Amino acid sequence: MNVRVLLWIGTILDAIVLVPATIMAINAVGLAQQSDGSPETMGVVALFFALPVFCIAAPLSAWRAHTKRGHNVHALLLVAAPLIYAAFLVVFLLTP
Repeated sequence: MNVRVLLWIGTILDAIVLVPATIMAINAVGLAQQSDGSPETMGVVALFFALPVFCIAAPLSAWRAHTKRGHNVHALLLVAAPLIYAAFLVVFLLTP
C-alpha cells in the first residue's frame, strides 16, 4: 500500500478520535474543577487534555515529514502515535 494512502487513513482515524478525545478533555477539566487539586487528579487531567492536541499536531507533523522525505516510515509512526496513545488511555481507564 502506498505511504500517502496510509497517511490519509491515519489522518481520518485521528480526526475521528479527536471528537471523543475533546469530550474526554472537557470532562477532565470538569473533574479538575470539582476536585481538591491533588497532583494525581491534575496528572489525569493533563493526560486527557494532551490527546486532542496530539490528534491535531501529529498528523500535521506526519504530512510535513512526508513532504520533506517522501517514503518515510517516520511519517506513518507519527500518524499512528495518537491512536496508540488513545489505546493507552482506554486501558488506563478500564484497569482498576
